[in-house]
Amino acid sequence: MATTLDWYGCATFRLRTGGLTIFLDAYIDRVASAEGPGVRAEDIDVCDWIIVGHSHFDHLYGAERIARSTGARIIGSYEAVRVMDATGRQLALWIGVCGGDTLEL
Repeated sequence: MATTLDWYGCATFRLRTGGLTIFLDAYIDRVASAEGPGVRAEDIDVCDWIIVGHSHFDHLYGAERIARSTGARIIGSYEAVRVMDATGRQLALWIGVCGGDTLEL
């Protein structure tokens, strides 16, 4: 089984393994003055899961747009879920977790 890990900058990686595409964080878009990875969150067309490390913008921002275009489910802390709920983002796509939780992807 081939596994690849691509870096999108900051703490964002795309992991491909076992037939799954998993984003570790989702911060792909940058402000106009900052160099980015050459794609936008809306350009991502394959993703099964997004795992958000914590609720700061440079981990969380973009997850909702990647999920919208790919149907990916998003895993994050209950705080990340709360932040996204407060902004009206697709809460049904989110799975809230806390320390010690185990999920099978």
